[in-house]
Amino acid sequence: MVFLSTFRADREAFTARHPKITADADGARILRSVLMKPESEHHVERIHDRVEQLTRSHRPGALRV
Repeated sequence: MVFLSTFRADREAFTARHPKITADADGARILRSVLMKPESEHHVERIHDRVEQLTRSHRPGALRV
């Protein structure tokens, strides 16, 4: 099982935590994933590919997994 969550950080909050990053937008959306069982480790690549596929196929802000 994998849990996904998103977090929105404004420009100031993001660059305060990541000073080597040059801000080129008003903020950033961070995607966090958590695998709940150790045996899920063997599926990371497949899960990652699927999440990328889902994010490419939806317009911004409309993703519901």
